[in-house]
Amino acid sequence: MKTSIKVLIALMVICIQGVRSQAQSTKNATGIYLNEQDYKSGKLSYALDNNDKLQLNGFLNGKYVTLAYQGKKMKLSKSEIFGYRQNNQDFRFYENVAYKILDTAGFMLYSRQQLVQQGKGYAPVECYFYSVSTANPVLSLTIENMDKSFPARTEFRYSIRNHFRRDADLMAFDKVDRQYEIKYLYFKHA
Repeated sequence: MKTSIKVLIALMVICIQGVRSQAQSTKNATGIYLNEQDYKSGKLSYALDNNDKLQLNGFLNGKYVTLAYQGKKMKLSKSEIFGYRQNNQDFRFYENVAYKILDTAGFMLYSRQQLVQQGKGYAPVECYFYSVSTANPVLSLTIENMDKSFPARTEFRYSIRNHFRRDADLMAFDKVDRQYEIKYLYFKHA
């Protein structure tokens, strides 16, 4: 009896570990989301393994993503795919540019490295963007743009103007609540 209980417990532990590792491998996968529905369901259309390669061709806003997938070389137009997943992070393409998806609750928040002139040269700076939905354009995250994008949400627009003094303040993150302050205001004034 004691032996069968030990065997049963050992089998349960092995099963749980197997399910956990399978879930983590899906979450850590690299691949392409062909459309928004694939992204929302977490389904990678081209899930890459160690032998496959993903080349984003981001230099000069290249129009294609190149894949070496299961021994075949493929070229996909950035305008025809939603985005990709790499290094535990999701990205969306908009007008051939990749934007890192930061938050999707209510409206989409993105970031992207851009070269900005500083002093005598250019330096990469993290810039922030948003879109009301994936059907809407990606815009710079500014107080003025937020005001124009949510004309029917008067209390939300007023709270943005009262809470944030500069555009850079819009990306304030509350570490205790683990959410962006702008998202808190969005849902507070829903």
